[in-house]
Amino acid sequence: MIGAEKITILNNDWITFVFLIILSILTIEKFLFENRLLKTSSFFFKKKNMLSYFNKEKNIFFNLYQILFFIVQLLTIALLLYYLNGFLGLKIGFAGLKLYIAIAIGVSLYFAFRLLTGIFLAFIFDIKSVHQKISFQKISYFNNLILWILPLLILSTYTKQFDDLIFKITLAVFLFLLIIRYGLLLINNKKLIFNNLFYFILYLCALEIVPIVIILKLTI
Repeated sequence: MIGAEKITILNNDWITFVFLIILSILTIEKFLFENRLLKTSSFFFKKKNMLSYFNKEKNIFFNLYQILFFIVQLLTIALLLYYLNGFLGLKIGFAGLKLYIAIAIGVSLYFAFRLLTGIFLAFIFDIKSVHQKISFQKISYFNNLILWILPLLILSTYTKQFDDLIFKITLAVFLFLLIIRYGLLLINNKKLIFNNLFYFILYLCALEIVPIVIILKLTI
């Protein structure tokens, strides 16, 4: 159980403000990119929609749609990790908004590291087109994942009863969708992966395994 003390820590006015920022950004996205936002919510099921946007995109990382969604990703993942900290009862020197900001900074640095490392490896191995295609799919699937997780996070925040159960469901759904995301990436790009197996293994170790090991070392 999260317990009364943890619930008191989690339910603060600033969390509502974070949700307002997220929903405001999604509202802007809907106003500017209504069709694309709608398609994003179904990328797990409709590969053709994703490919059509990939072919239209000149810069897959730095365009207004992805930049706005990156902010939504950052705020949502940081909130999920903030709740996970309370759920696990980890003792850290600060709490509340300060802890959330620290987590958000850590998540942003992690995202930046992944982006720069991926670009560097693609440059070294001269596979820019392969990297762009896989990265676009990863970003798109993750955008989809965030849209699925966000309602559950809101329920975890404002539902007074069964809050522990709802958060467990939220965490389970998040992990399940991550597995689905990686499975779809492997299935959709099996030829590219096998043709660039060394790059893919190096990419996997540098961007997926090493960060997880570092996080575990820091928290355990």
